[in-house]
Amino acid sequence: MLEKEIKILDIEKEEIKNKLIWLWAKETFNWWIHDIYYDFPGDTIDWNKRIFRIRKKWEIHLYTIKRKRNKKSEWWEKWIKIADEHEMTITNVESFKKTLEKYWLKEIREKKKHRTSFSLDWIEFDIDKYDDIPCLLEIEANTNEEIKNWIKKLWLEN
Repeated sequence: MLEKEIKILDIEKEEIKNKLIWLWAKETFNWWIHDIYYDFPGDTIDWNKRIFRIRKKWEIHLYTIKRKRNKKSEWWEKWIKIADEHEMTITNVESFKKTLEKYWLKEIREKKKHRTSFSLDWIEFDIDKYDDIPCLLEIEANTNEEIKNWIKKLWLEN
């Protein structure tokens, strides 16, 4: 799956939530997410613009492999990240972690955040709060133009 997203830092969470609700977005998730990232010795996955992570989202465990792309044409697109993403459910996390270790993958970092997600048609909005940074909004859509339009609709152009 091709993923296109933008992250907008330092947002007012309640203001954005109210705007999304006013625009008829549906809240789809409101809980903690725990991510553990993996790489080979020498950071070869990260160096090749890829990520490999295990995510706990509610009681579901997922593994994700992403490959970042660098296609940008408009000046405002420099903030939009494009990535190929493959995500699958894991049923036995401990067994999966042991398999990763057998192939020399090691934990390199860990992140925990509180996420509130909204959906409107095919657009996804995630409000994330980490302990050490202000709230951020992630808008994920099929096209760069859709992302740009939603930035305008939410009055986040500046």
